[in-house]
Amino acid sequence: MMELVTGGSGSGKSAYAEERICCLHSQARRERVPGQGAVPLYYIADMIPYGRETEEKIGNHRKMRAGRGFYTLEWYLDLPGKLKDSRSPSMEGSCTLLECVSNLAANEMYEPEGAGADTVERVAQGVYMLRERCAHLVVVTNDVFRESEPDSEEMARYKEYLGAINCRLAQMADRVTEVVYGIPVRVKGAETAKDAETMKSAEMETGKRGDRHMVIVTGGAYQGKYRYAGQIASEGTEWADGALCPLDRIGSCGAIDHFHLFIRRWMQSGRSPKDLTDQILRENRDLLIVCDEVGCGLVPTDAFEREYREAAGRICTELAKHADEVHRVTCGAGVRIR
Repeated sequence: MMELVTGGSGSGKSAYAEERICCLHSQARRERVPGQGAVPLYYIADMIPYGRETEEKIGNHRKMRAGRGFYTLEWYLDLPGKLKDSRSPSMEGSCTLLECVSNLAANEMYEPEGAGADTVERVAQGVYMLRERCAHLVVVTNDVFRESEPDSEEMARYKEYLGAINCRLAQMADRVTEVVYGIPVRVKGAETAKDAETMKSAEMETGKRGDRHMVIVTGGAYQGKYRYAGQIASEGTEWADGALCPLDRIGSCGAIDHFHLFIRRWMQSGRSPKDLTDQILRENRDLLIVCDEVGCGLVPTDAFEREYREAAGRICTELAKHADEVHRVTCGAGVRIR
């Protein structure tokens, strides 16, 4: 069983992940066939100790897992290589916690011996190999995808790689859990037959649209929203790209990607947020909208950026009141929230 755990900084995701793998380890020990030997419990640590701040974080994590029976593996790079190395533990039948994919991706991108442009493939391959060997695997990643201000070229590339990795891992995983203020929210993986039936009904409802109606698909950047929305869109839907399309396309297109960038361009042209909302509701009420959440990061210092972030939230809130469906996508897995 593999579970991917995500959440923002300080959300409690690490504590949840450690508790989760320890529970799975206890379960595996109870179910162990006599004579099979012990069930190893591993912690793969990949934060390179750069300076006092990271050393303090590493120290805090060590305190959290102290006395819980973990054997720590400090693997900062090249998971596939480590797993193929005859000097490494086999990991067969183990319970393993990997903390954290956001560090591992950065290491592969920026360390001299890292994978560079092949980061996504190397990280995904390493986690796949772990999944195949471990009885239970819990993988922690980070949500860094909800800022309104434009990223630097370097940061955009990092987010793109990490987002692609998260989507790949979520596809592998049996469960995906987002931790919000210490509260685990299931994104993928039904716990009970009732949950499974509810999810099945939702999937049937969110199939290809026959009778067109307004649908909003949202979530952080690089979460796989466009691919998810493509599964909902009717065949032959005419898509517009909000980063590039003429502003008057909003009244006639069947679907729009990067709607948050369209809002930015609309406002930069001097038009009001209310005019955009009114035009959509007046001319194109069966629009499929794909939009990044941009209101969860730090408040921008630039006045226009503050106004834009606020407007994007208010526009989407107003449109959601009139939408027939609203979906939130995390790591490629979508949940219908309305």
